[in-house]
Amino acid sequence: MNDCLSFRERYFAPTLASPPDSAWLDHLRTCLECRQTYRALPQVDCALSEIARLPVEIPTFDQIAEPVAGAARSQRRRRAVRRSAPFFYTALGTAALAAGLIAIVWSGQPRQHAPKLLSPGEELQTTAEPKSAVLDNGVHIRLDEGSLKLAPSTKEGQALILPSGRVFVEVPKLAPGRTLSVRTPDAEVRVHGTRFQVIRTNKETQVRVTEGVVEVRPEGTGRKVETVKAGESATVLSAETYRQSLRDSTLEALEDADYDTAEKQLGQLLGTSPTVAQQAEAQALLAWSFSGRGKRREAMDLYRHALALLPEGQRPLWAENACAELAILVQRTSPKESAGTWGECLRRFPDGVHAAVARTRVHSSR
Repeated sequence: MNDCLSFRERYFAPTLASPPDSAWLDHLRTCLECRQTYRALPQVDCALSEIARLPVEIPTFDQIAEPVAGAARSQRRRRAVRRSAPFFYTALGTAALAAGLIAIVWSGQPRQHAPKLLSPGEELQTTAEPKSAVLDNGVHIRLDEGSLKLAPSTKEGQALILPSGRVFVEVPKLAPGRTLSVRTPDAEVRVHGTRFQVIRTNKETQVRVTEGVVEVRPEGTGRKVETVKAGESATVLSAETYRQSLRDSTLEALEDADYDTAEKQLGQLLGTSPTVAQQAEAQALLAWSFSGRGKRREAMDLYRHALALLPEGQRPLWAENACAELAILVQRTSPKESAGTWGECLRRFPDGVHAAVARTRVHSSR
């Protein structure tokens, strides 16, 4: 075969001008394939001559470009496949090895139990690892830290109570009219079908939504309800932090004689379920606002109410100031009754900042 190729390259070349030599003729006598090919060459030359004399229509550029581009793409694909074949088999072997290792490791690990079904009134608590649970409506819960309790079901739906910690909740589409909510001391997060996370610290409640929409309802009156969408988050200050901010802004408003703002904020503060002492201070601040408006009778009633609310034995500065303000208003309105009011100030605040003034007023009235 190598002799045949060698002879054909020498004597079938188009540039060959010399006649065949004796070696080529001897080869033709012994090789039937080369002899048949050599005899057919004149017919090929004749056919090519006929084709050369035929009229030729030159194709357009597009007619040539499209087939050429397709052929080039096919050729690039074939080359890419040939080049990537070794890598493909290497990757396939690596994947098989990795799958084997994973199977070995997995077989040696303890199987995780299915999440427990959380019943109404039952509490879920974390220790060193997160805890998972499901509800009877298909809700999935992962408590990363803290504690969580399922409240008894109502006609509207179910509620998870989160005093503190971090929980991730996945809620499927619920039946019409049914909801699920996560309640913290600061807010209620209400959903119908979504995925979200609630984090409760001692200062605030954070809500982060992964999918769907949730409604965040802060505790207390006058607080804006927020709609949080996927990719968004919201922060609700704790009730104590919120009350403190309302108290501070109320004091600023009173000092600026902005009584409308002060009274509005005091109404919001009283709607946050404050302690008895906080309610008493709010009433005293409201009395300050009424006094500034010139409503002396209403202010005196509020001061008395505030001092009556304050538990006996507590002596905050605001209460001593309120007692002194009440005595001044009484002195302006009914001077004869002022001695008794100043005497009450001395009884409740014997060592207070207004004690010297109270003694003077009591003695002068005698």
